[in-house]
Amino acid sequence: MNILKAILLTALLMGLEVLISLGVYEFIEPKVSDSLSDNSLIHYFGITSRIPTVIAYLIVFYLSYKTIFRFDNRIEKVKGVKPDFILYLILITIGLELFDRPLFDFSKICDYFSGAELKPFEFSESSNLSILYRGISVLIIAPIFEELFFRKFLFGEVLKKHSLTISILVSSICFSIIHLPSYRNLLPTFIFGIIACLIYNRTKNIFYTIILHFLTNLSWLLLVAYGKSYYEWSYGLNYNFVYWLLFIFGMGLSYIGIKKITVANNGYK
Repeated sequence: MNILKAILLTALLMGLEVLISLGVYEFIEPKVSDSLSDNSLIHYFGITSRIPTVIAYLIVFYLSYKTIFRFDNRIEKVKGVKPDFILYLILITIGLELFDRPLFDFSKICDYFSGAELKPFEFSESSNLSILYRGISVLIIAPIFEELFFRKFLFGEVLKKHSLTISILVSSICFSIIHLPSYRNLLPTFIFGIIACLIYNRTKNIFYTIILHFLTNLSWLLLVAYGKSYYEWSYGLNYNFVYWLLFIFGMGLSYIGIKKITVANNGYK
């Protein structure tokens, strides 16, 4: 696959999701939203906000199903998942949380070092139903659909015509772009894409990147739901020596986990 086609397929995926969302917003929402209770509205928006994503991926999967769903020896690949690799994936997950923190805090860090007045820490509470639907999205839909498309399909197909470096960059950039308009998530998702491509390229087993994606999103979800103390502590460090030491420590943990998987997997399929 050439680079232009990879970009166009990503644009198609994003366009389909937007069009389906607009359709739901224009034709369905006005007819039902006024008649629903608060809890029913949470269910409604929880379901309808995920449906466009699922349908968009299924359409793109249908257009390229022979590649995406060509799992060679699927059962064997699941059984072949190495327990020690799971530990390395957990190591990467912890490392990424620490490493990504300055990337998410970038605007606050700029304000701090420029002497601007910092806004007080705010932690938004979420209802259990909202967390449930977020969980469905980030723990099921995203790890499975995104890894199948951006790693197994897009990265794998681009790699047939281009170098490993180019293929990783194309897949990771496309993966990052779909997280717009959340600009704060662009660089962290780009870095995650690079790591996932490296692991998939070495292991040739998409289940490893699906597990890593699940663990990373689970870490984020738990912190969003229950991480007030952690965020207060991190915010209170005021980007001092300890804050940056954690950043370096996270980078080291991620590197060790990636290195362990890629080196230990030499010759393994």
